[in-house]
Amino acid sequence: MSTTPRLALPYILTQQAQKEVTHAAGLNRLDALVQPVVQQIGLNTPPASPADGQCWTAGTAPTGAWAGQANRLAQRIGGAWVFYAPFVGLVVFDAATLAQWGWNGSAWTLVAPRLLQASVIYDPPSLAAGEAVITTVTVSGAALGDFARASFSLDLQGITLTAWLSAAGTVSVRFQNGTAGAVDLGSGMLRVRVEKA
Repeated sequence: MSTTPRLALPYILTQQAQKEVTHAAGLNRLDALVQPVVQQIGLNTPPASPADGQCWTAGTAPTGAWAGQANRLAQRIGGAWVFYAPFVGLVVFDAATLAQWGWNGSAWTLVAPRLLQASVIYDPPSLAAGEAVITTVTVSGAALGDFARASFSLDLQGITLTAWLSAAGTVSVRFQNGTAGAVDLGSGMLRVRVEKA
């Protein structure tokens, strides 16, 4: 065997010339595969200006310098691309979405909830007893079937908030006055959080 069984780290062989090359290749591999962080999952077109050390997972139909490297981990190192085959159990952290993705042997799958958040300044109208108003907040990446929650930065004074996905990328929030009198909240920060289903 010339490499370790799981991470394929290169062994330095007896009387091998240029041992530093083998050692450097092993360190680069460790840098990519130990607690891996990727800039994006499933990218098919290589990024135009990657920083040294950054990684991505190639999509299912990569092009350009990534052609033929479907689903592999692509690391920019020393001004060139190096590719690593994923193995079952490899989990990467996606810096773009703060999600964890794992390789199941045939595809990258979401293994930890992805949380999406958005906030807007909102001034609800005065609500009479039993009255409600609905507003929407744009949350990129949210889809029908995801879970949604909302909060408001002021005392709700008996008003209840309900949040749901009403369309892709849109969270609807209902302010419902459940009291016996009118409530006029001031302007505040309306925050929504979506957990991917």
